[in-house]
Amino acid sequence: MKRTIRFTQIVLVLVLLFKVAAIGDFLLGRGGADSDGLFAGNAMAEQPAGGKALPVRDVLEDRWKEERTLFQSLDEKRKELDLREAALQEEEKNLVALKGEIVEKIDRLSSLEKKLEERIQEISDVDNARYKDLAKVFETTPPAKAGPMLEKLDTKTAALITLNMKRDKAGAIWGYISPQKAVEITREISRSMNAGKK
Repeated sequence: MKRTIRFTQIVLVLVLLFKVAAIGDFLLGRGGADSDGLFAGNAMAEQPAGGKALPVRDVLEDRWKEERTLFQSLDEKRKELDLREAALQEEEKNLVALKGEIVEKIDRLSSLEKKLEERIQEISDVDNARYKDLAKVFETTPPAKAGPMLEKLDTKTAALITLNMKRDKAGAIWGYISPQKAVEITREISRSMNAGKK
């Protein structure tokens, strides 16, 4: 906006200087101090090829029209630049508002993610507590009964119970589990331990 105003001011000064120079040139070029008086040449302009002289008023009016046209053109450009600037400012406001919304949504999602992680950890803690309790039950059960019971469980559950048992108690139960089930439980234990390291 300031550039536009500055540019318009410079153009107006140049136009004014051009007018002063043109009028000065006109006065000096028309015989400023000839015998007919100071402004004797003002009545007629240079004669065109047709032989008829144009009045000074017509020449000045033509110049004024050109200058007025130039000024109108500059004024239209200034208005166009003002409109563009207003549009850019509006777009900037929209972008700032959109950025605020995005930041707010990111904060909300981060909060939800944190709550979800806390909830998952709570569930995991509850599950671990259950497996520890089950491990204690299997430790107190005679191995001859605990082995067949452990074999009937799904592999993941059997592996998690075994992981939570004391080694000597778990070892005693292995003798009462089929070799195939023992291999499956061992694989699941290995998988769980590798996942826990990551």
